[in-house]
Amino acid sequence: MGRLGTVIAAMMIFAAAGEASAQCAKEGEELCQGGQTYRCEKTGSELTPIFQNVPCGVDVPTLTGTWVGKGHQSPAGDAGADWSIAMTIGDGVASIDYPSLGCGGSLSQTSRDETSAQYHESITYGQDKCIDGGDITVRFFKGNLSWTWVGQADGQPYNAVAVLTRQ
Repeated sequence: MGRLGTVIAAMMIFAAAGEASAQCAKEGEELCQGGQTYRCEKTGSELTPIFQNVPCGVDVPTLTGTWVGKGHQSPAGDAGADWSIAMTIGDGVASIDYPSLGCGGSLSQTSRDETSAQYHESITYGQDKCIDGGDITVRFFKGNLSWTWVGQADGQPYNAVAVLTRQ
């Protein structure tokens, strides 16, 4: 390969490395960016992600599963401020149970992306023990679900928060 071919090859390697937005922490580390593998190598005095032409898989968080935790309500209801939650999320279907309150029901999904979803709650059992018609938002965060609920009863607004873990 002549001098021009070497320069072009070097430019292609560095151009490919420039596509990786991840930063190298140590030499030899492998990064997965955009479905492709990059290996951190010394180039001069810096660590640079070098394109390896090897596909890699990216773990995409999923909301699907059963999530459990303790909810905290403000203002506190008749049953107190803290109670248990079990939320099951499937593809397009979801349900909610509040075991310590003795109520629960179905959830109608109103929006969803890969890491968050919103639902409208319909209490189907224990209607006398829970507020019906609340709106729930869940957001995947650091392996858990950040859970919020807003609703009202007798003109009084209520809200609740929780961190749910995968069961």
